[in-house]
Amino acid sequence: MTSLQLKRARTARQWTQAELATRLGVSQGYVCLLERGARPVPAALAGTLARLLRMAPSTLPASADSDAYGAGGAARALAALGYARFADRPRRRERRNPAEVVLRCLRAPDVDARVVEALVWVLVAHADLDWTWLVRHAKADDLQNRLGFLVSLAAEAAQRDGQAEARAQLTFARAALERSRLAAEGAFRARLSDAERRWLRQHRPPDAAHWNLLTNLTVADIPDAA
Repeated sequence: MTSLQLKRARTARQWTQAELATRLGVSQGYVCLLERGARPVPAALAGTLARLLRMAPSTLPASADSDAYGAGGAARALAALGYARFADRPRRRERRNPAEVVLRCLRAPDVDARVVEALVWVLVAHADLDWTWLVRHAKADDLQNRLGFLVSLAAEAAQRDGQAEARAQLTFARAALERSRLAAEGAFRARLSDAERRWLRQHRPPDAAHWNLLTNLTVADIPDAA
């Protein structure tokens, strides 16, 4: 969470620094320091600020040290970000940074097909996420091909849905991932039979072949991001 994001969100709520300070239980001078960038926004305070000021989840702190999500954890995290197809799942009210959610989902050896579709939606709906952070940590875990394929689909979905700004951000991210594309063949499922592998090699779309992934997912499978 940057000082500029904080100041803009407070101004949008039409609160004075003193009013925000009262709600936070801190001094007006401390809020002033945060907004001037003289003090970093503490991670412990960022969640409260995001809730009070109705800020985007991309302003929340992201952790690269968290474990991969299981299917249930992924569904709850995606529902908290607003993914409608998982809205019926029991969910915690606490939202996570979308970049962290994407990374933790992609770290799972087996990523459920519905979660894969949801991740494309996240990349469009939350295209303001910290791409530098996400690309760096995806590369550290050798996940750039998984992420690159999803970003390619997300760029198509953004164009389909008339999300010009999101498409521009996704195009930038795809170029950053392209430079580190892996030659090794991968998949969203750890266990595929030889027959499945042969079928997917023959029927996967061009983007999947480009990113060396065994999947038949296309943009037609992705829900509207609006």
